[in-house]
Amino acid sequence: MRTLVLTKYHALSMWNWRVMYLGRLIEPIAYFAFLAPGVAGLSGGPLDEYMAFVLSGMACLLAFRAATNTLSDVANDRKWGVFAIHHMQGGGPVGYLVSIMAVSAALFTAQLSILLLLAVLIGGSGTLTVTTALWLLLGSGLVTAGWVGLGALVGARLNSYDQRDLLITVTTLPVVLSAPLFYPLESVPGYLRAVAAANPLTYQVAWLRLDGWGPWSALAACVVWALVCGAAAVASLHTAEKITREQ
Repeated sequence: MRTLVLTKYHALSMWNWRVMYLGRLIEPIAYFAFLAPGVAGLSGGPLDEYMAFVLSGMACLLAFRAATNTLSDVANDRKWGVFAIHHMQGGGPVGYLVSIMAVSAALFTAQLSILLLLAVLIGGSGTLTVTTALWLLLGSGLVTAGWVGLGALVGARLNSYDQRDLLITVTTLPVVLSAPLFYPLESVPGYLRAVAAANPLTYQVAWLRLDGWGPWSALAACVVWALVCGAAAVASLHTAEKITREQ
């Protein structure tokens, strides 16, 4: 019951900040509708093949953005006492994390569903099959769950908005741009391949593309990622200060 109440609170918080969340819906659409076709034109390859390639990359981008969103939400909950009130009422870190994941899953599903529709509208019917769409929803959903857990883990350790904003600023672009979301690694310089090798998104997009992975091994990797990050998040939330010292 406490988890349902907290989930409702987070959903209402999303509605209260609906203009900001509208921007989070529009941003990936803009990337996919304008940037991806433009890059496809430069590459000279078939549009449907490139759009299918970028679709899995965009799913990973949405998953990573879920981590930064969660980091902010957990930091806010700790500053304004939401996390502390949940704890005082007998709620635990698992229920808290589930409430965050439920709202994140709703936003992610809406974003990815729009992208799946755009993929067909822009790239044509050959861009996407039903099987591929279902795999993307399942696989990237698990990847997103892991990133939400990682965001909660970090958010439980931050004690100020300055720390939060600095961390998001210095990690977002390097993580997103060094992973092969919009380009194959074979076409980039050696230093970029070295950076990509240390980037979790590099491996996650390979899981979703089944690039060197079989369906079952890729699914297993997604499940392990989600479980490990979720368990780490619960441990971090369990030992975190319930309210930050920031004034």
